[in-house]
Amino acid sequence: MKKIAKNELLPYKEYVQVQEKFLQRVIQEKKVRRMKLNDRMSGLFETRLTVWYQIQEMIRAEQIEREEYIQEMLDVYNDLIPDDHELSMTLFIEIPNQQELRAFNKTVVGIEDRIELHFAGETVTSYEPDDEGEEDEAYTQSVHYIRFPFTPEQLQAFLAHDGDVIVAVHHENYQSEAVLSKELTASLQKQLA
Repeated sequence: MKKIAKNELLPYKEYVQVQEKFLQRVIQEKKVRRMKLNDRMSGLFETRLTVWYQIQEMIRAEQIEREEYIQEMLDVYNDLIPDDHELSMTLFIEIPNQQELRAFNKTVVGIEDRIELHFAGETVTSYEPDDEGEEDEAYTQSVHYIRFPFTPEQLQAFLAHDGDVIVAVHHENYQSEAVLSKELTASLQKQLA
């Protein structure tokens, strides 16, 4: 998937005039691309539109007009766009009670490398790019930007697959499985085709 270029971004003053129009498009996109993994986690399979919107919203929220800050936003958020033959997902650990959240996050260190896609007898395991290991080995963050890298054989199997695609959390301290909606599976297959 092509990275977002600076010339694709709207200047702050121009964007605030059309922000509502883009918000509606992004809401529709996220309805398809977001999934609940379990009662504590959800995931959003990112697209160019969802990433572009995040950059534009940062520019809007902070009223960024300086070129070097805009380039910083591009550098950070373009990392959410997957390479060829990969899917990119933002993994959210969602526990409203902050004490419970902190306690849970201590038990699932390394979760970003233990999410799997299962389909047609294949397993694709997640990784977090540039993850140099947790800053704090005893605690994980509540948001992770993970990738699912497909081998050429896995990619062909995924594109031909018309059955269930399962997202599994396989951490030693927490396991769950969820089936992707047919609409989400079709969207991911279209993206990878």
